[in-house]
Amino acid sequence: MSLLSGTIQPPLLSLLSSTSEPPLSPLFRQHTDQSADSSITFVEDTTSSLLSAGSSSSAPSRSTPHTQVKSESKGCISHNVIHIQSPKLRKTYIQAGRSRSEYLRNIEKAKGKGRALDEEASMSVSLPLGIELPWLSLQLKRLGRREISFEVGIVDQKGREGVVRFSSFKHNPTAHPYHNPPLIHLPLQLPSITQSTLTSWLHIPINLSSLLPLFSKLPRPQADPHDDDNHENGNGDADGVISNRKRRRISTTSKVSELPGGNFASVSYIRVYANCRIRRIWFSAEGEKTIRSMGKNVQDEWELYAAAAGQVV
Repeated sequence: MSLLSGTIQPPLLSLLSSTSEPPLSPLFRQHTDQSADSSITFVEDTTSSLLSAGSSSSAPSRSTPHTQVKSESKGCISHNVIHIQSPKLRKTYIQAGRSRSEYLRNIEKAKGKGRALDEEASMSVSLPLGIELPWLSLQLKRLGRREISFEVGIVDQKGREGVVRFSSFKHNPTAHPYHNPPLIHLPLQLPSITQSTLTSWLHIPINLSSLLPLFSKLPRPQADPHDDDNHENGNGDADGVISNRKRRRISTTSKVSELPGGNFASVSYIRVYANCRIRRIWFSAEGEKTIRSMGKNVQDEWELYAAAAGQVV
């Protein structure tokens, strides 16, 4: 069961647009760290890239107050944007949808306790998205030189789910088959910012269907103190990566048959962590080709013409 199951999906589906009202639709839930310097808010892009501790951390809306710390103009866009800020990257994020594996576990848990999960109750629980378009595109801007990260849950045609995490601090791609659901962690290469850079906004297009084979091909992380999977937290379980100690308690035989692979079916959820600003998130059938096929008006609305391209490596 998913949010869009049984629906006819257009070739272009916008999940988030900061120019909409509200900027974050009810599809998104928010998680904010208790740290005083963490916030998810709605700002003009010309404000300082880092907000003061007194800035609002309430749900983004056009009436949300925020601190105008400093005016910036070079490379800014003339739109309001979603601003996600935290000293601990993975403690603050927005998320649309839900892991299919988590959703099914909760249903089984409810049944095990003798509670019938009727349709009304199930609809009150965040459902997997069920987006069947294989291309994901994001328009993001990192906050200063802080690292950024986001992840996507993808499901293959046999119903097997995996999580693809992209991080700018990651140096080498790794697979984590013991994670539930299995996870691959990929480096996100961001262009260097120089004096000649027109804007620090990024356009990141990703063909999700091309990533499914990586679940069985990528190397697993070794017991290396320099492993970069955990970034600043140093806590594998909290970050969704199983620690070495816990891994040793699990059978060393990987259940390869349960790893996703083959053909792409749908997206279950997307989560964007701090520290970034977001203008738009959308899915499409053929990436940039879809945008170009829909005419100049759509292309003008969607494009950030001076934005550099972030790359998955």
